[in-house]
Amino acid sequence: MKTVKTFARQFSFSLMMAMTLGSAVVSCDSILGEEEVDCSVEYRVKFKYDYNMKYADAFSREVETVTLYAFDDNGKLVYQKTEEGDVLGEEGYTMKVDLEPGDYHLITWAGLNNEASFSVPLVTAGESSLDELQCKMDRLYSRAADGTAMVNSKLSSLWHGEVTKQSFSRAATSQVVTVPLVKNTNTIRVILQQMDGVTVEVDKFEFTITDDNGLMNYDNKLLEDETLTYYPYYRTQGGTDMGTRADGEEEDSNISVAIAQITVGRLVVENNPRLTITNKETGEPVLSIPLVKYLLLTEAEGHDMTNQEYLDRQDEYNMTFFLDESMKWIQTSIIINDWVVRFNDMDM
Repeated sequence: MKTVKTFARQFSFSLMMAMTLGSAVVSCDSILGEEEVDCSVEYRVKFKYDYNMKYADAFSREVETVTLYAFDDNGKLVYQKTEEGDVLGEEGYTMKVDLEPGDYHLITWAGLNNEASFSVPLVTAGESSLDELQCKMDRLYSRAADGTAMVNSKLSSLWHGEVTKQSFSRAATSQVVTVPLVKNTNTIRVILQQMDGVTVEVDKFEFTITDDNGLMNYDNKLLEDETLTYYPYYRTQGGTDMGTRADGEEEDSNISVAIAQITVGRLVVENNPRLTITNKETGEPVLSIPLVKYLLLTEAEGHDMTNQEYLDRQDEYNMTFFLDESMKWIQTSIIINDWVVRFNDMDM
């Protein structure tokens, strides 16, 4: 009987060892048997651009090139990949990335190509650091004595995305992570309207916006930069000569307008960009206003969000100013994106 019990104990021990070794062979987290098991995981990144006023993902319609950068816990670049063209517009598009399991700081700059208005330094995996991944706006320098930096062409669209700590694990055979994008470029459309029969000639006015927002850090915060002077990339003028009254009779409305469109970089509440319109013939300013302060006049009434969120979500602004016969701004009201703002009781 003693011999039988000893054999039973030996058999039970052998069975437990076999079960332990068997589980090690199929576990990707075990040291034993790793070469015998397919532990590969497919990692993919989805890019989403719904940080806009429609709250709808416009990535596939608007973004034509995207670059992903992955940094380790020490802030060193370990991986980067760029994809562009029609593939970005395909339904369900995601970028396949070859990363080892671990935690990463993900940065995305989207919209950069050979024809873009922005550029980032060349970075090298294993050598470059997070702080090197700055994005700079192209600019020209005037021949004036002060060498003013200026932008006089239409800016290409630019987006930024960041996930400060993303874990890629072996918990499943595939993993998809999302990087949300913020658009950094804006179109300002300025309309000068004259309703007293005086023609507004667009070439008689100089439109400028000044700001120091041409250098962005890896986290999309603005870095110290020189002052940029933005000029229109498009100008036109027009108007209507006749209108129709409610009784069907024609009346003289004679509305004359001048339009200038300017693209600018990211607008932030901490900066003080200024919109200035000057009469070239007299040299006198038609108006000079703090741009962000005026753009935010409609935010409190129309949107439940912070000032910065509004500036980041909105990427087009239409501003209509009314002129008197001497081509000076009538400082009683302004139309901003279909909102009529009256200054009767406002201290501007």
